[in-house]
Amino acid sequence: MLLSDSSVLGWLAHGLWSLAWWQIVLFTLAITHVTMVSVTVFLHRHQAHRALDLHPIASHFFRFWLWLTTGQVTKEWASIHRKHHAKCEQPEDPHSPHVYGIKTVLLQGYELYRAEAVKPETLARYGHGSIFQSRYEPEGQCSCELLPGVSILLKPEV
Repeated sequence: MLLSDSSVLGWLAHGLWSLAWWQIVLFTLAITHVTMVSVTVFLHRHQAHRALDLHPIASHFFRFWLWLTTGQVTKEWASIHRKHHAKCEQPEDPHSPHVYGIKTVLLQGYELYRAEAVKPETLARYGHGSIFQSRYEPEGQCSCELLPGVSILLKPEV
């Protein structure tokens, strides 16, 4: 047998890294920060507004990170954000606090996003110029299936 019973039990109990609670908090803050920077720099500035040109390596890093941590589809995010600016505070605004109320936008923002993301007219009209669909968003696949497996593998001691 390649693995002893004690090594398997040790992995199940402590994960690969055996992190302390403060290390888990620090790690969580770090990956959350990278995700927020990825949304701000890549999705918002680079994709939705084209206000920033990124090197292809940086673009691929941000895109892969967002795929891995959120399953976010670039074209959907850029389309919905562009429509938000085009129809700001009007009934067609996909996530307007003025139209839906701040509580709905904050607590049900994902549902508002998904409702708009399934509208082909939004993607066709506002999704021009988005990249990476074929590389990171194959039909019917989501990174959301991969991340829990990675989390289980690295399971920290709690």
